[in-house]
Amino acid sequence: MSDAPLILYDALNSPAGRRVRITLLEKNLRAEVHWLNLALMEQKRPEFLRINPNGTVPALRHGEETIFESALICEYLDGIGTGPRLVPQEPRLQRRMREWIAYEQEWAKPFRDAIYETYARERLRGSGITAEDLPARIGINTPNPAWLHLAQSLLARGTDAAVLADRVAILMERLAWMEEQLADDRPWLLGDDFSLADITLAPRIEMFPFIGVTDISERFPRIGRFMSRMRARPSWEPSGRMPPAGAGHT
Repeated sequence: MSDAPLILYDALNSPAGRRVRITLLEKNLRAEVHWLNLALMEQKRPEFLRINPNGTVPALRHGEETIFESALICEYLDGIGTGPRLVPQEPRLQRRMREWIAYEQEWAKPFRDAIYETYARERLRGSGITAEDLPARIGINTPNPAWLHLAQSLLARGTDAAVLADRVAILMERLAWMEEQLADDRPWLLGDDFSLADITLAPRIEMFPFIGVTDISERFPRIGRFMSRMRARPSWEPSGRMPPAGAGHT
């Protein structure tokens, strides 16, 4: 197993995928990256659904092992890689780490709605696909008409400003809690030690400009300082780059 290649299925501007790429870098691991085009529903291909039945990225294959949830992938990589552990040994801190992960997973839901109203629509329109071409292009990847209907909806209608405003309001409420938790000026979410909690939250926060919110650091200065520390880590900048398909990621 240790000699088997790591194969990561990922997509550009996926915060879940970026946390896996950060973990790879932090743990001195390389993976062969297969990039999927989410706008064209490549993540819904039958062959990919055999890897990840949820039809989402990221997913990881390592020999006979297949893992398809980013938090679980990161914990797995922490166990097989080198360098400082990203999952704390103390049970109390493990619980707190998983509470932060659960916190992010919950407010990822309104964030996803906001992304569909903004970036996902712009990404599909920017692909150059016309409404006439769409059924054939989506049909190559999935026979499920639900995904074609979603893509058609994104291509046909404009942003629902009311939905977007509601989701942003919910997200600001969630971030206010995080801002309060950082009132003691801890460097990282669990205290002095960098962990998977930090790796989980930072890529999502970095995505707020994609839904039109560009002043997170002004609204929440403690979160802003947390993000500055994240951006200073050697793993941050390369984790945001998209290497060629099939290239290793270090």
